[in-house]
Amino acid sequence: MIFYYHCYRGAHLSCVAAALHLNRLQPSANVEEILSLEYFDVLQNPDMGVPVLAGYCHGNPVCFVGVGSGSKIFPRFADCLTKKMQVDLHYKSVDCLQCINLLTRIGGFISRFKGFKELGRNLAARGIHKNLDKIYALVLHAKGS
Repeated sequence: MIFYYHCYRGAHLSCVAAALHLNRLQPSANVEEILSLEYFDVLQNPDMGVPVLAGYCHGNPVCFVGVGSGSKIFPRFADCLTKKMQVDLHYKSVDCLQCINLLTRIGGFISRFKGFKELGRNLAARGIHKNLDKIYALVLHAKGS
């Protein structure tokens, strides 16, 4: 089973979800621990659609990816593609955008601009921290189903 966590740019929510899935981040993590994640706020718009392998959980690949505004289209596309191509590919597509809040949204937007990257990163991490329990619940649901 391949786990795909996805969000808008793949830089915040899905990256954190993958880290929680792999136990690289605990659900009680603080803002500094979120900011210290290897891929936190790294991916940019040109990286959208390219999955990043975060690691393996019990031999299963755990990835995160930015899908832009296609968060509803991505799973349908993958389902259709695997069925039409008759590829026996088992995966779980997890939409992390349901866990976004205003602080993460604003921080993610601001972090794309050179002079404000640090401010944006911090705002996004604070927003993630406020919703870490929701993200963790999403990960637990994905792992259990």
